[in-house]
Amino acid sequence: MKHIALISLHTPTATNCRGASALPFHLLAFRPQNIRVEIWSFNLNGCSPEQIVAAETSLGLKIHIIDRPKWLRFLSPAPVRLLLPKPMLGYLPLPVGTCTEIKRFLSRSNSAIWIYGEDIAHLAGEFEGLPTVITTPDCEAMYYHRVLGMKGVPQSKMTVARYLLMYHRYARMAAKYPVGEKIVYHLVGNEDTLFLKKMNPAADAIFIRHPHYDLSSLPHAGVCAGEKIRLLVAGRYDFAMAHAVDDAVEALQSLPQSVKTAFVVTFLGKGWHGCVATLKSAGFDVQLKEYVEDYAAEVASHHIQLTPVAVGTGTKGKVLDAFANGLMVIGTPLALENIAVESGKECIEYKSGPELAHWLVRLAESTSMINEIASAGKAAVLSNHGRQKIADEFFSLFNSLQDCK
Repeated sequence: MKHIALISLHTPTATNCRGASALPFHLLAFRPQNIRVEIWSFNLNGCSPEQIVAAETSLGLKIHIIDRPKWLRFLSPAPVRLLLPKPMLGYLPLPVGTCTEIKRFLSRSNSAIWIYGEDIAHLAGEFEGLPTVITTPDCEAMYYHRVLGMKGVPQSKMTVARYLLMYHRYARMAAKYPVGEKIVYHLVGNEDTLFLKKMNPAADAIFIRHPHYDLSSLPHAGVCAGEKIRLLVAGRYDFAMAHAVDDAVEALQSLPQSVKTAFVVTFLGKGWHGCVATLKSAGFDVQLKEYVEDYAAEVASHHIQLTPVAVGTGTKGKVLDAFANGLMVIGTPLALENIAVESGKECIEYKSGPELAHWLVRLAESTSMINEIASAGKAAVLSNHGRQKIADEFFSLFNSLQDCK
């Protein structure tokens, strides 16, 4: 029986809860039977005792909560943070008692460390000699590098200065990541992996595709002749999406009225009131749902997911959810990045508003195309991003490290 201690910034949950907490949950849910895991979490996502017990029960393991040091709050005020050479979380220590507890759990010869969150990669130094996998899962330095390179987005000098500062902090931290023959970095983005290797050539960095999450228990129905096409925009109107969303809304407004009436548009998430009002005034049938109890079931009730992502890294979990639940996905290159699908066959990738408008006209005229692409996209994602497949690939990293002398 292999013992793995997971040290995580966030407590794993079935869906992302106030942070990227779902990825380790689904990897753990499909772990090999000969692996025993216990989790030590800083619980930055603020999971309640009830949520923690639910995760323990679902995953069949024990979750320990790590107390954050009281002095950490003194690093929080803006004037102090400006002087820090690393991101604030990069200073999180592992309490002596917790370190002792983890080492006791790992006292057997067949044991390993798993760290979730690049900000706490430095904790690998507490367990020298043990096989260690560090899931970043994206490359934060690349995110800020991409933001700084964005064109057509007005930014104040203060904003640019803040992004420059964050880029240099994360780049400096990545360059000093612990390295060694028994340490490997796991990322869910191929470009992220290459960027990390460029900043720290000694780091052993591995790209493994992101697993899809839960599937709806309800059967997904394709578009029927004469039926309105249900188009979904899911997420939050924030910096990551705003610029691309504004282009998409402009493209929707430009459509002929006959095409507009072929669609019912639903916005799912926060911050969409302005987009809803704009499209309603343009003649669309529009709905807004800020929250739903069953996310997978809500997604599965639509035909198309439009995913206009302007900036980001890694893999977008909500995009994988749409594929896995049978929707046809149409999105920007960054929305579809790192997903094993081909545009025109298993998805539609667009690079501009006019190109999006062109595709929506075609899809309104040929609903059979929606069903064909959706079916092919679902098959590709279930095959290449299946949770069991990805979990097997991930946990095999520990076996490879165990074999290192």
